[in-house]
Amino acid sequence: MTDSKTSRTCSTREAAQQLGVSVRTAQLWVEEGRLNAWKTPGGHRRILVESVARLLGDQRRAGGAAAEPFQILVVRESEADRQALQAVLTPLLPDCRVSVAEDGFEGLLRIGERAPEVLIIDLVVTGLDLVRLVRTLTGAGRDRAMLIVVLVASDADRLGLRNDLPDEVVIVGTPVDGTELAALVRVFLRNWRRHEEKCSDRQEETR
Repeated sequence: MTDSKTSRTCSTREAAQQLGVSVRTAQLWVEEGRLNAWKTPGGHRRILVESVARLLGDQRRAGGAAAEPFQILVVRESEADRQALQAVLTPLLPDCRVSVAEDGFEGLLRIGERAPEVLIIDLVVTGLDLVRLVRTLTGAGRDRAMLIVVLVASDADRLGLRNDLPDEVVIVGTPVDGTELAALVRVFLRNWRRHEEKCSDRQEETR
């Protein structure tokens, strides 16, 4: 006889296949509370089918946007630094696509093509007025939030910059702790998802 509790659950891999995401992304969604799960005495995670169905419904209402990778853009002129940061963040943020730009010109082109959810940028970048860029990206009229992380080399740079930038901009010292930065990004994206889901629900109610 099949246990009724087991019959109402599925494995992480099965949930990931239904949702069209990687297993790691499904695991992250469990940790974030987007998927409800429990563990067997043997330590195997079982995801409630009901929560998978609910998330699938959210995806359909949002046109599948929930499964699309978030975009992270790293703008650093040092090739070694930007490749190192990309290599650290990519496995820590499996539901994100981490791309890089080597200077201000390339960075502006990429932002213009597709504004990222997260921008990580050095304080000094050739051909770029950082303060003006940040104020433009965080100014009134933006249709969605963007997490902007500015990387500085010293406490003096941090103090000098803090008065020039909006409060929501995060200033991080170098060398960068990739684990802490990834945790910061996850918190932002979790809050961003909740905001988008609330907006989607309100739109549904008005239809």
